Amino acid sequence: MFQYDPIIGIWVKAKGSHIETFIKNWEAKHEVQAFCVYDLPPMLPKGGLIFLHGIKDNNNNKQQKISRLLAYAKYVGYENIKGWPKYIINKDSALWISERERIWNTFGPTRLHTHDKNEFDNFWKKQGGVRGLFLMEDIHPISKMVSWSDSMRILQVYRPVGFSYKYLTTTQVRKFLELIGIDAEIEIEGIDSPNVRLRLR
Repeated sequence: MFQYDPIIGIWVKAKGSHIETFIKNWEAKHEVQAFCVYDLPPMLPKGGLIFLHGIKDNNNNKQQKISRLLAYAKYVGYENIKGWPKYIINKDSALWISERERIWNTFGPTRLHTHDKNEFDNFWKKQGGVRGLFLMEDIHPISKMVSWSDSMRILQVYRPVGFSYKYLTTTQVRKFLELIGIDAEIEIEGIDSPNVRLRLR
């Protein structure tokens, strides 16, 4: 029998230092944060849950040596980056570079993963280049230890991970919430433009 289990979240991996910067940015000013991705940006219902997993970061001064879930947040929206196809196919980077400057001028330095413009510019062109971003708010650090293997069991991935994020069904979101010790009711309102609400018990 078919059971309705809509997609309402994503699990995302990134350098631990980047996630820590997002947490500090949010705690300082409570401004919406922009998470740049090398894939097409995820599309979720407004209010969908984001689980941010910090991978090992040897370039960080603190050197995060343990891969673990660091924070969860609320999804606000997304943007595609203009000019990326021309940059990849025709090596025409003019529009794509202007998009880099637009994103920095719109969100930098306190709404991105780094406050350093040179670091942002270098990040922009790695792994084939940034293709989009998603917006998030209500970023909460996770104190409970949730390891890589814990996340993989919920994601049902048992091989090397080649993606930056993975969509989560409502059931998977509930499992992550239980894992980090949050007792909450998930409400999904609407069909054409659904909203996700998390009500703590």
